[in-house]
Order: sequence, then C-alpha cells, then structure tokens
Amino acid sequence: MSKSKIPVSVFMIKNIATISPLNTVEDAAKIFYEKNITSLMVMQNNELVGLVTEKDLVTSVLVFDNNKDTQIKDIMTSSIVSVNSDISVINAANLMIEKNIHKLPVMEDGKLVGLISATDLIVVFSMSNEDDLVKIFGTQLGL
Repeated sequence: MSKSKIPVSVFMIKNIATISPLNTVEDAAKIFYEKNITSLMVMQNNELVGLVTEKDLVTSVLVFDNNKDTQIKDIMTSSIVSVNSDISVINAANLMIEKNIHKLPVMEDGKLVGLISATDLIVVFSMSNEDDLVKIFGTQLGL
C-alpha cells in the first residue's frame, strides 16, 4: 500500500474523550488535566455536536471573561469538519491545511469512531523518507 493511500483509520485515536454541551469549562479543564489531552468531542444523544479545545477554554476565560461555570455549548466549535475513516492521511492533511484546523473527527455511518490530529499526521510523515515525501507532496511543492 503506497503511503498516499494509507487511511486515517490506521493512525486515528480510537479512545476518544467526550463531554456534554451542558458540562462546564471547569469540567472540561479537569478532563484535559486528568487525561493529558487537548481536545474533547462534544456529544449529545450519541451525536457529535461540537469540539472543544484547551485553546477554546483559555480564550473563553482570558479573552472573553467567561467564568468556570460557562457551559461548553457556549464556547465549542459547532461547525465541525469531519472525515470518513477511509480517507487517506494525505487527503486528511490537505483538508487540515485548507480549513486551518488541527483536529478531524473520524466518522463511519454517521457515528464518531476516532480522531486524527495534526500531531498524528506528523508522526505518519516522520516515518517517511525524503523520496516518499517528494512523491507524496511533489506536485504541491512544485518538484
């Protein structure tokens, strides 16, 4: 299988941390700290309704003066860009660049099954040699 055809399902995180939109900023901060993670998928009735990151929390509290009781629904990103589990890591990387995002929820049949992040993709690309990377990104780089 060529590197440009490897699906995100191979590298995605499958054990995804979630939170309810009715939970608070304080609840999210505790989960981030306890699990040593930087994002949570916001779920309501087993449906993905948003994403919240550490950056969202910091911005909410320090820039917009929200308090620790602010609900996640008030600070989450609700316009989620997601991908199917069979999309290639290259296409996922291109989508992240195009949309200027760092996290992509991975879906199968409308259900959340994983998460792929920019950090995960760095790991994928770090396992490639220079020739592979030129083959993968050559046209984008004008090579």
